[in-house]
Amino acid sequence: MTKSAGARTQRSRRPTAGSGTLYKSIVRVLQKEIVSGKHPVGARLPTESALCRRFSVSRHTVREALRHLRESGLVSPRQGSGTTVAAAEPSFYLHPVASVTDLMQYAVTTRYVVSGSRFVIADAKLARRLGCSPGRRWLHTEGLRYAPDGSPPICWTEVYVHAAYAGIRSLIGKKTGPIYTWIEEMYDERVVEVVQTLRAVTVPEAIAAKLKVPAGSAALEIERVYKSAKHRVIEVAFNLHPADRFSYSISLRPERG
Repeated sequence: MTKSAGARTQRSRRPTAGSGTLYKSIVRVLQKEIVSGKHPVGARLPTESALCRRFSVSRHTVREALRHLRESGLVSPRQGSGTTVAAAEPSFYLHPVASVTDLMQYAVTTRYVVSGSRFVIADAKLARRLGCSPGRRWLHTEGLRYAPDGSPPICWTEVYVHAAYAGIRSLIGKKTGPIYTWIEEMYDERVVEVVQTLRAVTVPEAIAAKLKVPAGSAALEIERVYKSAKHRVIEVAFNLHPADRFSYSISLRPERG
């Protein structure tokens, strides 16, 4: 490889501001290198200074990326030895979130395998769960979501789509990405708000075997309610994560006067 070609290859690996949050791009590059064996277990990662030069970013950005790698169990700090590779694959799926775009990225980088879809009429119990009036019709899908590394499923996912947008049923199994983007494309409807609620729950017996965990074990349920510009709820999604397979990271910045 010529020097100029090598320089082009190195530059192509550097994250850019247009590709999303910088530290997340660095996390993806380093995670891929660790999983592929480029940095084996027990090896030291390059120093912070070397990573700053490689990715053309600040030390703060590198430290944020290393923090996320530590939280996923891939690396660990060693006094006097810098950062050492601790595992060849993440101990759980780490999902950093700073915007609605990051929610979409979660659906893009994981795989939702739908086991079934049907129309349901909300009874009193389901209406309370969805925050709607009884008798409303919804398209319901359910299935497992997987991380790219082929590990056990990271969650059980249920999605309820308002009947007015049920035409997206024809896309199930044929299209990837977030379901709400299918609605936007098919119906020219724009999602302007996502209300997210996290709850500590236990895994119901009915889906414990599917998730390969004991019934009654600890889990994190993430509910997302997608609202249109007309304040209509167009989709409600529930993701049930076994406690030891998922970590949720939210970046918050203080407002400056």
